[in-house]
This record gives sequence, C-alpha cells and structure tokens, in this order.
Amino acid sequence: MAEADHKILSAEIKLGSQYYFYMETQTALAVPDEDNCIVVYSSIQAPEYAESTISRCLGIPEHNVCVITRRVGGGFGGKAMKAIPVATACALAAYNLRRPVRMYMNRKTDMKTTGGRHPMEVTYNVGFKEDGKITALHLDILINAGIGTDISPIIPLFMVGAIKKYDWGAFSFDIKVCRTNHSSKSAMRGPGEVQGTFISEAVIEHVASVLSMDVDSFNMCNKWRQRGISRVPIVHEVLLRSNPGKVSILGDGSVAVEVGGIELGQGLWTKVKQMTAFSLSAIKCDGMGDFLDKIRIIQANTLSLIQEGLTAGSTTSECSCEAVRICCNILVERLTRIKENLQEQMGSVEWGILILEVEVNLLTGQTTILQSDIIYDCGQSLNPAVDLGQIEGAFVQGIGFFMLEEYLSNSDGLVIPEGTWTYKIPTIETIPRQFNVEIMNSGHHKKRLLSSKASGEPPLLLAVLVHCATRVVIKEARKQLLRWKGLNESDSTFQLEVPATMSIVKKLQCLL
Repeated sequence: MAEADHKILSAEIKLGSQYYFYMETQTALAVPDEDNCIVVYSSIQAPEYAESTISRCLGIPEHNVCVITRRVGGGFGGKAMKAIPVATACALAAYNLRRPVRMYMNRKTDMKTTGGRHPMEVTYNVGFKEDGKITALHLDILINAGIGTDISPIIPLFMVGAIKKYDWGAFSFDIKVCRTNHSSKSAMRGPGEVQGTFISEAVIEHVASVLSMDVDSFNMCNKWRQRGISRVPIVHEVLLRSNPGKVSILGDGSVAVEVGGIELGQGLWTKVKQMTAFSLSAIKCDGMGDFLDKIRIIQANTLSLIQEGLTAGSTTSECSCEAVRICCNILVERLTRIKENLQEQMGSVEWGILILEVEVNLLTGQTTILQSDIIYDCGQSLNPAVDLGQIEGAFVQGIGFFMLEEYLSNSDGLVIPEGTWTYKIPTIETIPRQFNVEIMNSGHHKKRLLSSKASGEPPLLLAVLVHCATRVVIKEARKQLLRWKGLNESDSTFQLEVPATMSIVKKLQCLL
C-alpha cells in the first residue's frame, strides 16, 4: 500500500442472497421394507449423505437403508444438503408408523426454509498508481451463513480463487463466516465464485472511476436511452472427484449402466449414454444398429452403487463418463478375446469470454440486454447441444442474481418473498434480444477427463458483465445530468447494489 499514488479506504459492497427456484421443490417418499429396512425415494444431489444421516437417525446399519434417486427436478446446489432433513424426517415417520410417508414442500415453505446463496458485506482498501496499476488490496468480508453450518466454511476458498484472477500486488483478506438468525445458507450454483468475481470487478471499476478511466463505454446518442458495453474474464477452479460406474451387458446385447452422478437436468445421462455407445462400439460386431437404443441408464441406488458422492461442481458428468469409459474398456478387452476365439473356430464373426450490450431506459430504470456474444471453451465437448443449454441457462440465472432477485429477510430472520409475486426471476424479457453462444473446442488435453471442460457453473460468472455494463450506463447518465446543470463531471463515483433492480438503477441516475 505504501507504493500507491492513490488509495481508496473503507469502501463497502453489499451482496444479497438468491433463491434456487428449481421447478421441483423439496420432496421425498419413504417406504418401510422387510428385515427392519427402509427405502427412501429422494430428490437429492447426494443420496449417499442421506443414507448415512437416516441410518444414524433411525439407529440401524446403513445396509438397512436404501436411498433411490431417479432424477432431480432442478437442484443448483439446493438439493445437496437441504434435501437431507426432508428425506430423514420422512424416513423417521415411515419407520415408526410402519407405513409409507410422502413429504412435499409447497413453494412458500421451500423459499422460507431452504436458504440460498450467501449474503455478504465487504469492506475493501485498495492502493493504485497514477497509470491504474493496483499495488495492494485488502478485503474484510462478512459471510452470512444463517443459523447452521452447512457448506459455509468452504465458501472463502472458492471466493479467493475467483478474486485472484487479477494481479492485485500485495493481496490480503480477513474473511469471517457469521452465524445469524437467518435461514441456513447453502451451495448455490457457483458458490463463492460468483461473489468473488463481482468483488474483483467492483474494485476495478472503482479504481477506474477515481482515475476517470473508462473501462468500457458505448457512444451515447439518445437522451433517454443510453448504452454501455463491458467485458470481464473469469477463472473457475475445477475440483475432480472420484465417481463410481458399472456397465452390464445382458444376454440380448442390451446394456445397463449405473453411475454415481445424479441427473439434475444438466444432461449427465445423455453424456453417459453417448460415452457408453462410443466406448463399446470398439467391439465392432454386426447387428449393433443404433446402439444408443440398446443402452439404459439406471437410477441411483445407494446399495447397488456405493460411494456415489455429491453431484456438484460442474464436473460430475465428466467423472461419470470417465468411470463408464474405464468399465467399457475392460469389457471391450474381454469381448475382443472372445471374438477372436470365435473367429478362429467359425472362420469369421462379422476455456470463456463474453461481450455484451445493454440499454437502460433512464425514465424507468429498466435494463434491456440488446446483445450478448459468448465464446465458451468446452475443451472437447462431450455433447455440444447439452453444453450449449448449460451455458445459456447458467448465464440467465446469473442475470437474475445480479439484476432481479431480491431474497430478503425481515428483522426476525424470516424470508419475506413467498413466490413469484414478490420474488422476480428471469423471464423471456430478461434474455438478451440477440443471444449468441459459440462453443470453442480447444482440443485434446491429457490432464482433463476426456479433454472436456465444465459447463454448468462457470458461465454464471459471466453474468457479472450485465451489472458492469449497467454501471457504465448509469455513469454516463450522471455525467449527462451534470452537463445539463453546468456542474463538474469528474465526480461520478457511486456504488451499484446487487441486485441492480429497476428502482435502484433509476435512483442512481439522479433523475428522480
């Protein structure tokens, strides 16, 4: 900090929460079975964790508990830990009553109890030189974890990884995870990384504003509608997990596949099915036809396939495909020897970047995304169509966090929104009018599983650009107002909150 020509001291940033808003709320069905056993059907991202918790709660061995997950109707992290209490309560009632019990949360109850993304309060000191080079940054961050621990202790790790995408010179931080009277917060698509990305961009924008250096701007030519353009880089650290898989070839040539990954709508089963067909096609037998039709993916079952782990972090599809590929290679090796023996006997047996343009109505504060151009590096995509949907969906969900969704709590820590009447999620009007996404295949890489890259969470980080571009528009609008009043235009420093709703944008333009 001593080397800096300029300093910004005790600047503050506040980041709110975000609700998961999956299509299917928390639900479970428990059915008592013989031999003091119980079968639980749960919409959960981590069946193994539910099995362990139910076992301890009922006081029975884990082999007496079977948790089955066919698919999850949307998760985004909200079905990782938050689904465990629902499944456990359902199992406890069924076990004691000796009859099936089903539990299903309505949207109002789900919103009040499930938590969501971690709210944060950030205070930062930054030193920088006249040419804009940052020499030092110190962050004091308070993370609102709510009443329970959940995954909150690891949020700082993900945050720091995202913040360190820039060279801050002397970088230091003090992050505290705080217990409050709010509902317990949990993993939410890109946990910690979304907030870390925004913090780093907010600091950069603040420094640029003090030095009167426009990071990006668009030629303004209309008094009441102005445009801003901005671009940001993202860094997403991929954590690989071990993942089990089992491939069985049946007597009629059909194939049954089990993997530890859970289908959440991210296309995991589609990719696993394709990998199975591709790997087994090396056998080159006649009559295989459309091999995809002969492959079935079996629902997750904690007693059939153990150590399934957690479906999260955008890499479970790749890990599941790798497990299946290894299984298939073993089968191909065995079947090839059989094929050769038959031939002897019978003669023959046939990385991401985004550029974005927004328009803001200065009278209403409404932000419209005119065009977004995303170029996303998927490595060697396992399924471009599936990855394209993941990129688009994550980006739009990020727009909700930065621009729309106010997940507020009252003084008693109770969640205020009860549904879409008071909690605004992205709609068709939110989506960029021209939404261009290009998947770039960067080729083979020996250190990546199947040379593929994650597509579930990293694109959400790109949505910070919508907030940045809106800030550019507000800045130009404030300058325009100062020009009209004949005042100095240099003082244009302000803090744009998250989410940047219509009312906030309108107020900051000083046109009220």
